[in-house]
Amino acid sequence: MSRFALFIKKHKVLTISCSILLVASVLGMSVGGWFLSRHALRNSKGIVPSNEDLMNAITYERVVIFGVDGAGRFFEETDTPNFDSIFGSGAINYRAYTQFESDSAPNWTSMLHGVRYRKHHVHNSDSGERKFTNAEYPSIFKIYNEYHIEAKHLSIANWGNIAYGIIEDLDYVTKISTGNDELIMDRFYENYLTLDPVITFLCFDDVDAAGHSTGRSEKYFNEIKEADRKIGEIYNYLKGINKVDKTLFLCVSDHGHKKKGGHGIELPDVYQTMIAVNGNLNNIQNGQMGKAVTQDVASIILYGLGIKQPENFDGKVPYKTFTTLE
Repeated sequence: MSRFALFIKKHKVLTISCSILLVASVLGMSVGGWFLSRHALRNSKGIVPSNEDLMNAITYERVVIFGVDGAGRFFEETDTPNFDSIFGSGAINYRAYTQFESDSAPNWTSMLHGVRYRKHHVHNSDSGERKFTNAEYPSIFKIYNEYHIEAKHLSIANWGNIAYGIIEDLDYVTKISTGNDELIMDRFYENYLTLDPVITFLCFDDVDAAGHSTGRSEKYFNEIKEADRKIGEIYNYLKGINKVDKTLFLCVSDHGHKKKGGHGIELPDVYQTMIAVNGNLNNIQNGQMGKAVTQDVASIILYGLGIKQPENFDGKVPYKTFTTLE
């Protein structure tokens, strides 16, 4: 027996222990690298508008945000004539990144507050049990009213957590929870003319419900078509009351779904999502928007309204969104 073999035999326990430590170390580095890379994907890569940028901006009087919970990037794979008509000549990213985690509350909160989940820490269960009171990360509604104190805003969502635990309780924001996508339309028509809101956020949820119940099935894609019908109906209503020309429109989703349904995990079908932007002031790029993450939605909205974003924002205006920022 060689000296090496004798050493191994004599120090068997030590050798096994060292081997285990080596394997654990390699696995630890691999998992750690994966974890860090997932977080790095959520870093915004775009423009933080300067005061000079804002002085040169072409600004809108209003913003309308169509939120479609659970649709992810799958508008791209669905027949959506209204979406295509409204956003086809604008800036679109079907491969924007969700937050890490790819759930609803982390992403809707990031879109409306401009920071990543690891800052705001609003999760699905938290948003149903605790009001949003973190003054360090105000919503776009609150930021806008620091400059325009008389402005009114409107949020109508199927999912009650958006009104309860994602948007602050503010006198100038009318928050409505419907529990039903069709009722969003009714509440919109009842309130829009009276309020004349600067920022309108409409969040549909039936696509997400279909994803959970049947996965990415025919029902799921039919619900995307139904959301598209509602988007077109609202757009045409606004056009009929002359509220389109100076309105910035966005269509966004918080996450996608696995083939068999569900989200919250790190798969492209889930963490790839959609951000689409367009308006009629000839300042929106046409084509593929640059890298985008859900916190960038707040930056896009504030820039479109001519408002400086807070210094603690994580969001940036993605490249190839506005012609005035290139």
